[in-house]
Amino acid sequence: MQEQTEKKNSNSWSKLFPLSLAVVIVASIAYYFWPTTRGFWPTAKATAALNKDVSLTAISYTEDNPLAIVDGKIVHEGDLIGGVRILKIHKDKVEFERSGTRWSQRLPATEKGVVSGLPTLLQLGSHRCPPCRQMTPILDELKTKYAGKFRITYIDVAKNRAAGSKYGVRAVPTQIFYDSNGREVFRHVGFYSKKDILATWKKLDIRL
Repeated sequence: MQEQTEKKNSNSWSKLFPLSLAVVIVASIAYYFWPTTRGFWPTAKATAALNKDVSLTAISYTEDNPLAIVDGKIVHEGDLIGGVRILKIHKDKVEFERSGTRWSQRLPATEKGVVSGLPTLLQLGSHRCPPCRQMTPILDELKTKYAGKFRITYIDVAKNRAAGSKYGVRAVPTQIFYDSNGREVFRHVGFYSKKDILATWKKLDIRL
């Protein structure tokens, strides 16, 4: 009886030993190559850094022609912007790729201050800025002619520096276009004519 028990234990060990050895080998290899393999998937910190490289502000999704606004420009799948390739445009996010690293960015939260049920043009300028002053009569005309179609709001960043920081203004005038849900859909820096403003709304499929 004792001999049978010893034989059984011996057989069990002979089966477990190769498995244990395999686990040790795999663990050793993983430990050895960890500095390399740990960079295969971007960490949360790395992904956050990549997200800062591009700014996704809007998505116009249709199955045959999805569009997105990235860094203030209209882009399609496959486009390259600032070394970053647009891989896939979804309804609520965009997949990017650069140098073999992939990540995705979701739509930002809506800007509550411009939600009015109407498309909105927000201009950030300064009373000291000549192009800003040149645009004043243009904005006034559009505000009157297209009342009920879209809103126009103006902020003087020389008097309200916090607004300049909030909206990421680098130069004035800056025009930010929002859809009726308060999502930024386009951004432009510099003088923008009446013709350009109306053409932008049309390009964004905003009916006036």
